[in-house]
Amino acid sequence: MVRKLVIAAVTLMALATAAAAQSAPSVSDYALQHPTEDARLATPPSIGASVPQNVQIHQPEGGDGVYGYFYYEGRPVIVDMGTRAIVRIG
Repeated sequence: MVRKLVIAAVTLMALATAAAAQSAPSVSDYALQHPTEDARLATPPSIGASVPQNVQIHQPEGGDGVYGYFYYEGRPVIVDMGTRAIVRIG
């Protein structure tokens, strides 16, 4: 029973991350057109990881405030502004 709940939770998290990544294309497009200086991180960014508070997250002008971005090694990293979780890289 516990195993089924864990599998269900992991599946829901994966689906939520995929949905978030798909709903953030306008932020991705904006980020590609408006690159910023690379952020300095202790470890490379990964999907689902929290972005440290010392990293400045940029938002598109006129955006909805749901997603923002920063650059790491020349690539945009899309972030959920509510949780500061990474939803898409590059």
